[in-house]
Order: sequence, then C-alpha cells, then structure tokens
Amino acid sequence: MDKKNINDLLNDFNFVVPEIQREYVWGANKNKRVLSQFLKDLDHKLGQGDANIGFLYSYESGTEHYLIDGQQRYTTILLLCYYLAALEGNDSRLQFVNRLKFDQNVQAFAYRVRSNTETFLKTLFKSGVTDRKYVSDQTWYKSEYENDTTILSMIGALEVFGDVMNECKHITLTKILNNVFFWYFDVDMTSQGEELYITMNSRGEKLTDSEQIKPRLLKKAGSQKEYYGKVWDNWEEFFYNKNRRGNRDISMIDMAMSNVIRIVLELKTCHEHDRLNPVEDAESITIEDVVEYMEALMYIAHLENGNYKTEIERLYGDSKEDGDFYVLKALLTERLKGQDDANEYQRVYQTVRNHVRRNKLKNLAFLGFLKKYIKVPSSWYEYIIEQGDESKTVFNGHELEKIQICHVLGASAETAIWNAQARPFWNGEIKSLLNWAKNEDEVFCLDSFVRLIQCFNLLFDKKKDDGWTSDNVRQALVVRLTYYPLDGCFFGYTSEQWKQIMKNNPTDFKNFLNEFVGMDASARDAHIAEIKMSYPETPENQWAEFVHHDYILEYCNTKRVQYRDEYGIECVQNAYKQPYSVKNMHLSHYLKYHLKDFVPLSQGWWSWTDLSGWKSVVKLGKSVWPIHIWIQYRKDKGECYEVTLNTTDYTLHGDEKSMIQGLGFEYDEEKQLWQMLAPLDIPQLMAVIIPCFSINNSSLKFEIMVKRLYAASQRVL
Repeated sequence: MDKKNINDLLNDFNFVVPEIQREYVWGANKNKRVLSQFLKDLDHKLGQGDANIGFLYSYESGTEHYLIDGQQRYTTILLLCYYLAALEGNDSRLQFVNRLKFDQNVQAFAYRVRSNTETFLKTLFKSGVTDRKYVSDQTWYKSEYENDTTILSMIGALEVFGDVMNECKHITLTKILNNVFFWYFDVDMTSQGEELYITMNSRGEKLTDSEQIKPRLLKKAGSQKEYYGKVWDNWEEFFYNKNRRGNRDISMIDMAMSNVIRIVLELKTCHEHDRLNPVEDAESITIEDVVEYMEALMYIAHLENGNYKTEIERLYGDSKEDGDFYVLKALLTERLKGQDDANEYQRVYQTVRNHVRRNKLKNLAFLGFLKKYIKVPSSWYEYIIEQGDESKTVFNGHELEKIQICHVLGASAETAIWNAQARPFWNGEIKSLLNWAKNEDEVFCLDSFVRLIQCFNLLFDKKKDDGWTSDNVRQALVVRLTYYPLDGCFFGYTSEQWKQIMKNNPTDFKNFLNEFVGMDASARDAHIAEIKMSYPETPENQWAEFVHHDYILEYCNTKRVQYRDEYGIECVQNAYKQPYSVKNMHLSHYLKYHLKDFVPLSQGWWSWTDLSGWKSVVKLGKSVWPIHIWIQYRKDKGECYEVTLNTTDYTLHGDEKSMIQGLGFEYDEEKQLWQMLAPLDIPQLMAVIIPCFSINNSSLKFEIMVKRLYAASQRVL
C-alpha cells in the first residue's frame, strides 16, 4: 500500500470508473451538506500541512486500472482541480485537462458508469464553464443529461464549490495536486488480495458489506462453517419474508443484514460503526455473536406489538429516523437479559423511543449504559433510578421524571403518560403537562394530569397544518394570557411556538385549561364566546381587535403578524409574504358589506385591496370611470388614512378641482396625484370619499370611453 498524491496518481495511472460502480452522488442535493463538510475538512487539513483523504482501491486490466473503491472522493478531487484551474485562467485549465489525456485512446481518468457521462465530463472540462447556472445553457448540453444522476451530481458539485470556496483559504490547485494524498492499494499486487478485498460476486457486481463479512465469519467457525451457513440463509429468509419486506427491493435484504451486524458490533465493542469494514470487523465479532442477536431479534418480531415491527423494518435502511437503531438495541439487550415480561419490553420501548423523537440520545453513552444493564438483574426502571447521576449522562431530566412517576404510580400513570407523549403535538416532550399536574407541594397528581390532558385535547384538536387549534382558542387566549402573543408577533402555530407560550404563561395557561373541565365541543364554543365578549375593544387592550374581528387571524395562515413604523401592525402569510395592514383590513371588510349603502350597485362601483409592493392599499373604482381612489393607513403620518385620487386618464374641470381642494386634497406635482390625510374614522373617511364619486359622473369624455372599450375588445380577441 503506497501513499500517493494527486500528481502521482495522474502521472502513473489511467483510472477507469467501471460500469459496475454506482453513480457519482456526492454532488446530489441530498449529499451537498456532506460535500460541503468534506471541503471544509480538507481546507482545515491543508492549513496544517498535507491532507490524507482515505483509500483508493483498483485492479489492473491492460494499461488501465479499474477503481473498486474511492471513486466518489477521487471524482470530487478531479472536479475540484478543474474548478480551481478554470478560475486561475485558460492556460491553467488547458494544462490540467491535457494531463487527463482526453484526446488519447487511454485516458488518465475515464468515466464509464453511463454512456453519456464520459462525453459530458470531457466537454465540460474543455468548455471552462464553472457556474452551474450556465452549464445547461451550453449548446453542447443534451436534454438526456437531465436523467443522468452522475451528470446532475457533477453539476451539483460545481454549485457547492461556488458556495463554499470563499470560506476555504488553503485550497488551491497547487496544494490539491501536491499535498492531497490517497493510500493507494492495487489488489493484484498481493497474494492476500482476495482476503483483503472481494471484488466481484456471481452477478458481476461489487459485493455488499454483509456479503463480504459473511465468508470471513464463517471461516472463523471452522468445522461448523456449513451449519452456520444454513443459519445465515435462514436469517436472509427472515428479512425476505413478504409480510416484513413489503414492496422493498430484494437488495434491501443485504442492507438489513449489514445493519444487524453493525448493531452487534456496536453492542459488543461499545464503539460506533457508521458502516461496516468487513476485513477489520470480522476480527471483532464471531458468528456466534450474530446468532445470539438474531435469535433475540426473531423473538422480538414475534411479540404482538406493531411498534416493534416498525423498529425491525428500519433495518432495511429506508427510514431516516433512528438510523442508529437505539430502540432496537435496547429491545435486543432486554431479550439477552432473558426477559419474558411483555410489559418490560414496552417500558424499554417507550423510554427510548421518546428520546429518539426528541433527538436526545448520544450513541456512545447509550452503548455504555446497555453494556452495564445487560449484566444486572434489575428491571429497566429500577436500574435507571439506581444509577442516579450516572443515568443523567444518558437520559435527560424530563425523561427521568417520567420514569420516576411511572415506577411509583404504576400502569395507570404509564398509560396516561405514554398516550400523551405519543400525540404529534407533544412529540415526546410533555414537561408543561407534568408541571400543571403538580399540587402546591410540587407533587404530581395523576387525576389532575388526566383531567388537563382531556381539556387540552378538547382545545387543541386540529392538525399540524392548521396550527393545532382554532382561531377561536387563540382569541380567547388573548384575553386570558399575560405574555401573548409570543414575542409580540406569533399567535401560536407550530408546536414549538405553543410550548414556548406555555412556558411563558404557566399559571395562566393551566387556569385557562381548567375552565373547560367536563365540557364537550358545544359547551367549549359557548364558553369561548363568553370570554371574547368580556374583552372590550379599547385602546388599552392592544390585541382586542384580533379578538372581535375573525377575518384578521383568518388572513394569517401561519398566525404571524409584524409591525412596521409606516403601516403599524400587519398580518402576513406564510410568515413573510403579502403584509396586510390591520387598519386597511378593517376598511376593506367594511367596504365589502357597506359600499352599496353609499353608491348604488347599478353604478358598477367596487372595492379591492392591492397587496403588491409589500404594502396594502384599499382601492375604489368602476370599470369605465377615469379616476381611482386609493386609501392607505399611515401610522407614521399620525394615525390616519392617506387618500389618493389617481386622475391620470382625466383632467379635472375647474369646479371639480375646486370641490376636491375644498375637501382637503392637495396636488403632488412630482407624483401627479391628488392626496390628503383623513381621520382614522371610517364614517369621517366616507364623508371625504363620497363627494369624489360625483366627479365626471354625469357624462364621461367620449375619447376615454372609446379608449377603454377598444382595450377591452383587444383582450377578448
């Protein structure tokens, strides 16, 4: 095995990525974070000197060397060299490209994973394009490239380079070529090549991790090799079972077996194994170890519990949640203790699953805990409590409190707590519920807990996408809570926001829930209506208008508002777009129902709200009237309405001009608009607007009507 830098590899080898290799994926969307971190780590290493980035395996075929392992990193490095060379200038890029010998029969680097990939790579490197935005605009870019995973990942890698390289001070072309090293291994150069790396199976594909470790473990079994070979076949049949495998590809059986072996390795060694290293790992465990844990797994599979079935199915690798298999490790440990009590398995499951929900477990600490637990006779709860402070290194205070409650109060408490924490809203974290259920002496009361859960479920009965509760409840909370809305802008939408609101108002929120004891939905709604009616809409009650005008919160689909000096409080959608001034919202709502009281509908008058340009403007007009009336609340101009007459298509007559001047309008020469400030009072505002309706009301200028009719006819055509 030799240490070689990139210069050496380019000079001495003609590497080929063969068809049997998987696609290049480091630049794919799901892996961009990995690639970004790789670059940052590389920069750090180069800042300290040389950077060794792993192993490169190949076997020789004529004058070419076929890559077995390391192609993702090697491809990334060559893409990075191209990127850096192109940035240095055309001469540097051409010099690097020439080293790849693209125009020769035998190339320094050839990509044969897909028919289009090699052509794309050559053309890209010759083009000098480095910005992913322009790659697809090139005349040489083919539409079929859009379906090639490797090509799209290469383009994605360029994007990551562009995003990250400004942060990397030590990555240069010279340093990459001279100071980045691989440990290079040619499997044909040693008689131990077959033992160190198995390249092919009968399908002509690279062996999976489990396929590579299987013969090594069986070899260690000596005379029992044949027996354990049949046992292994039974394990694969276990994962092949249609009821368990579902519609998953058969190849996922190998993934499941690989993950089982990972679990065995971690539980036996108390070391993390993100992936298998078949050669080394075969020395750390025996086939007997795998037998022990597979038998435990099969036992768990036959327990009548759908939750355990889900945990076993995670072994297929298609679930992102709990990729460390914390729950399964704990259940397996419980079985290896010889546990037969189904309730004990449930306690283990609930405790660990809840930690996984909250992403609170640390793998190494948990492995150490299980290693000690398997050796003692104590039950799950007993052992955790016995360990005292040591348990705090694994389980947080919230979980330990629940364990203590369940241990003391028994099955009733377990059922209530497990059901509560399993609800999507709580997602395992029910600290507020526990605190509300404590008496004056800080002693937990199960009856209070159950009662409060019932009240909470009655009020928070909506789905996540609806913000968990109704606007009616939010309005009632305005009346009852001291510190609400959250941070002056959130009326509660996500569970995290709600939990923070509860934390800010612990006593108020508890008292609010207790108001609904024993109520059904009908009684709930009636009581909320009473709460709202008790809250007068006065200046000192800042949020009272939100309580009494449903349309305000209805507009905020994520229940967020914001404040701007110009427009006061505004409702926003999706937490950031289309701000709508609350005062303008009141006006728009009023005009929607009362405009006809001032202007007969037969005259064609209508109102609408313009939300463009990050400001809301209420507008009035009719289809052939040459004047529009714009109204906008202005906080910054003294709590008033700014009224604008847009007369672009019409020249006011003398008497009309005198009339609007008498109303208080002034002409802005720069804007070519008539404007005035009106009191923040809708009746007074209407007193200003109504006379404007008479402008040119009796007869329109002929040329304006013709112009409008012609435009309408063109739209129809």
